[in-house]
Amino acid sequence: MDFENREDKDGVRLSWSSLPRSKLQHQRNVIPFGSLYTPLNDKSAIECFDSSHLVSCRTCRSILNPFVHVNNQIWTCQFCNFSNQLPITANEEGETILPIAINPELSTIEYETGRESLLPPIFFYVVDVCFEGEDVEVAFSQLKENLIISLSLLPENALVGFVSFGKHVKVHDLTSHDNLSYTFNGSKTYALEQVQSALGLLGGGVSAAGLQQAQNQDNLFSPSARRFLQPVNMVEYELTNIIENMVPNAFSHSEFKERADRATGSAINVSTLLLKSILGDGHLTGGHLMVFLAGVCTIGPGKIVDKLLKTPLRSHHDIVKSQSATYIKAPTTSSSSSTKSDTALFKGAKKFYADITKILVTLGLSCDIFIGSYDQVGLFEMEELCCKTGGVVVMSDSFSTAIFKQSFTKFFKKQETDSDTEDYLDMGFNATIEVKTSSDLKIEGLIGNATALPYNKLIPSNEKMISVTKEIGESKTNCWKLCSVDPQSTYAIYFEKLDSSIATTGAYLQYLFHYQHPSGRMRLRVTTIPINIIPDSDSVQLELGFDQEAALVLIAREAVRKLQTDLHLKVTSSEALTKQLDQSLIDFCSRFAVYNIGVMESFRLSNSYSLFPQFLYHLRRSPFINVFNSSPDETSYVRHIFMHEDLANSLLMIQPTLLSYDINTWNSEVDEDSEDNENEPIPVLLDSMSLGHSKILLLDTFFQILIYHGSQIADWRKAGYHEQEDYAYFKNFLEAPKREALLVLTNRFPLPRFIDCDEGGSQARFLMAKLNPSTSYATNVNHFYGYSSDRSNTDIFSDESSFQMFIDHIQRIVTSKK
Repeated sequence: MDFENREDKDGVRLSWSSLPRSKLQHQRNVIPFGSLYTPLNDKSAIECFDSSHLVSCRTCRSILNPFVHVNNQIWTCQFCNFSNQLPITANEEGETILPIAINPELSTIEYETGRESLLPPIFFYVVDVCFEGEDVEVAFSQLKENLIISLSLLPENALVGFVSFGKHVKVHDLTSHDNLSYTFNGSKTYALEQVQSALGLLGGGVSAAGLQQAQNQDNLFSPSARRFLQPVNMVEYELTNIIENMVPNAFSHSEFKERADRATGSAINVSTLLLKSILGDGHLTGGHLMVFLAGVCTIGPGKIVDKLLKTPLRSHHDIVKSQSATYIKAPTTSSSSSTKSDTALFKGAKKFYADITKILVTLGLSCDIFIGSYDQVGLFEMEELCCKTGGVVVMSDSFSTAIFKQSFTKFFKKQETDSDTEDYLDMGFNATIEVKTSSDLKIEGLIGNATALPYNKLIPSNEKMISVTKEIGESKTNCWKLCSVDPQSTYAIYFEKLDSSIATTGAYLQYLFHYQHPSGRMRLRVTTIPINIIPDSDSVQLELGFDQEAALVLIAREAVRKLQTDLHLKVTSSEALTKQLDQSLIDFCSRFAVYNIGVMESFRLSNSYSLFPQFLYHLRRSPFINVFNSSPDETSYVRHIFMHEDLANSLLMIQPTLLSYDINTWNSEVDEDSEDNENEPIPVLLDSMSLGHSKILLLDTFFQILIYHGSQIADWRKAGYHEQEDYAYFKNFLEAPKREALLVLTNRFPLPRFIDCDEGGSQARFLMAKLNPSTSYATNVNHFYGYSSDRSNTDIFSDESSFQMFIDHIQRIVTSKK
C-alpha cells in the first residue's frame, strides 16, 4: 500500500490500514491503531466549493463523502446508519447532476461555509526590554529592527497591540502621538476587573452596534478599546515610533550578583486579560500572542528563580525529586542553603500559566514564544501556553543570531499561489477538529498541540464514538481546539478497535477541520478515510497494511506524553519508560517474527516489520527520552517541536540522516552544474563505521545541520589546496555539502543550528553522540581514541550498547520463549 500518496492527498497516515475483525486479535498485534492527521496539508491541491455543495447527515452531522452507500437517491451514513435524501439537481440540458462530494477522487474536499470572521486576525506583541552588557547595543537593536520589519509582513488589516515589560508592564496606547502607556506593577497578579478598570475598558471592548454592522470595523470596537487594538495599516507609524523609542530596563542592580527584574508572567497575564476585555467570550477571530523573551522571570507571578545569581535554576533532577515528593505525599522540607533551587516555584508557575492558557483557548488565540538568551528563560513552566494553543517556539542564543531573524521572518510566510492578487499568510486561525468514527471504532484521545473541547451532547452518536476504557492525551471527546494551524501541524489520534460484525467489510474515519482562512472566510475541510476489515487469520493483508513509520511516531508521541510533567498525573521516569518500550519491542517481535525456538540465528522479520526495531532503538537514544545533559527548557523545546511536526520531520528527529562525500570516489571531471551529476552524496548508516579520514559527512537532526570533515580533508583545507587552481575539484568537493545544507536551511522552520567541524574537534561531539557505537572503546579495549589500524574509522567513547548488541539481546529473549 502506498502510504506516502495517501499522505500527500489526504494528510493522513495510519499505523494499520487493515484491521482484524475481532478486538482480541487486534490487541495481539501490540501496535495501537491510530492516525497522524495534518489538516492544513499543502502537498496536493484541495478543491474548494461553496456552501451549496455541503450535505450533512441529519442525525450525526457527518458530511457526505465518496464512501457512502447510495440507492435510489437515498444515501446511508456509514457512521450512524441513518438514511438521508440525496440532493439531486439538473443542468440546463435536463441531465441529473449528483453531488460533487460523492466523486471517488474527492476523499478530501473543502467548503466555504458562507460565514466570515467578524474581525481580522490579531497579532499582539509582548516584548522584553531587560537587556544587559553587550546585548544592550546589539541584540536589543536587532530585536527592534526585526519587530519593525514584521509590521510590513502582516496583512494590512491585521489587528495589532503592543506591550513591553521589564520590572513593570507597559500597555502602549496606539492612538497617542506622545508615546503614552499605562503601567502595571510587575510583582502583582491582576484580575480581569482590575485590568478593565485601569485601562478604562469596564464598558466592554466590542460594541453591540459594531456586531450588527460587522463590515465597519471603526464601529466594532468601543473608543476605549481602539486605543490598544488597531489595524496595522492605520497605526504602523505610531507603532514604529513606539518600538524605536523603547529603551532597556533602567532599574539598577548588581550585574555580578543579581539577575535583572523581569516580570514575564505579569506581562503575559495583563496582555491576555486585555484581549479578553476587548473580545469578550465570543469567538470573533483568531490570532497570535507573540512573546519575546531575553531572560528568566524573577519577580511576580510566573517567577521561577530568585534574583541572586548564586541561586541556580531548577534542573531535571530537582523537578523529578519534587514530583516524587508530591506523589508519595512527603512533607516538603525547607533547605537551610540559599544556593539550592526552590522547586516550589515551578509548581506555582505551572499552575499560573495553565490558567492563562484556558483564557487563550477560549479566545481562539495561540501563544508564540521567541527566545533570545544563553540561559534558560522558564520555557518548561510556560510550555502549556504553546502546546495547548498551537503556538510556535523559536529558541536562539540571542536576538542578533540568524536563527531568530530568519525563523521570525519565516513565521510570516505567505502562501504559494498562482494568483498575484492574493497574498495570504500560510496559516489557519481559530481552528477545531472533530472526528467521526464508524460503530466498531472508538476515540481514545489526541496527542499534539491542541486542547480537548466538550463534545456536542445534542448529537447522541458523538458519545458512542468515545472510548470509556482507555484515555490517551486530550481525551473524553471527539472535538479539539487547535487555535493556530500551519501546513506542518500534525495531530496523533488514537482509536480503540471493537468487534466488527460478520457483514462488515470496512470501517471509516472522518475528520472535520473547521478554520478561519487568512482571507477571513470560514472554511470546512472534510477528509474521509476507509479502513479494511479483514479476517483474523489474514496475516498477508495485515502485513501489507502496516505502516512502520507511522507506528513509530504514534508510539513515540505516547511515550513523550508520559514523560511530560503534569501537576495532576503521575509522570513516568525515563528509565521506566525505556523498559516499557523494550517490552513493547519484545512483544512485537514475538508476534510477527519467524524463528525456531532456541535458535537465535533463525530470527527473521519481513520487510514490512524489519525497520521497526531500528526505529525504536534510536527513539530510546533520542533527546525526547534521554534528557541527560539537557536543561528543562531544551527538553521542552525539542518535545514541543516533535509534537507539532509531520511524519517525515518526526522520523528525522528520531533517526537523523547521514550523507557521505568521499574524496577517493569524487569525480573531478564532472561539471557540478550539469543535470547528470555523478558526484551525489551517498546515504550511509548512522554508525561509527561510516566515519573516515577522507570523508565529509553531512548530518541532519532537524534541530542541527552538521558538516564533519575527516582529518585528511581538514589537513588539505588548512594547507589551502582549495585555493589553488590545480585543485579546483577539491574546492567543489568542499562546497558540495554546503550547497546541500543550504537547501535544508532554506525551507525549515525553525531554522536549525549550523555546525561546521573537523575530526577530533570539540564540535564533533554532536555527531559522535548520534552515531551507533558499533566501534567503541568497549569493543576495542586495546585502542586509543582516534586511532584505528586501518585508519578508516574512529572508536567512540560510549557506555551505550550498539544496535547490534541491542537487537541480539532482543532476539535472544524472543527465541528463548516457549
